[in-house]
Amino acid sequence: MKAIVVMFTFCLVCESVLAGYQNAKIPSGVRVQKNKPTVYIEFERFGDRKPLYERQSNKGIWLRLHNNTKWPLVLNMRGVPSDYYGDAALIYDVLFERQVIIPDSCHVCSFNSLESGHSLLFSLPAEYLSTGRALRIRFSYGWEEQNGGVTGQEPEHYVYFYSSKLPQIIR
Repeated sequence: MKAIVVMFTFCLVCESVLAGYQNAKIPSGVRVQKNKPTVYIEFERFGDRKPLYERQSNKGIWLRLHNNTKWPLVLNMRGVPSDYYGDAALIYDVLFERQVIIPDSCHVCSFNSLESGHSLLFSLPAEYLSTGRALRIRFSYGWEEQNGGVTGQEPEHYVYFYSSKLPQIIR
């Protein structure tokens, strides 16, 4: 009988805690567009793309990262040879089954701001987003210490784009 009472109490506590999480709302005034997420990536197009590196196909996917907050985002990126590839080459990881399978890093990168309400176009080889894969981009908010997530002084923030969000014809 004691076990039933303890289990019942535990369930009530868990339910109220979870309900609090589900009802948590982002404070008003944080989003530029109220009906969109704070930071998100959208598919823009698919097509031929001259490979930037060996072993990449000539098919590419162009995505757009949106900053829908009232603060700047700080992103790690590098330049691209022309605007054909997008505004910049963002540093990202490719994941499969929640494991990093293609880590991205660079020796000549910079941290740049993406201002409030702005977006950034970037491209990647189409095979990076084959079935079951995801793209993960790390960012920080403008008020946080630069690269503080890596040092543990700030939280790490990521935005994801899943291959399942690609148009069916591309998947």
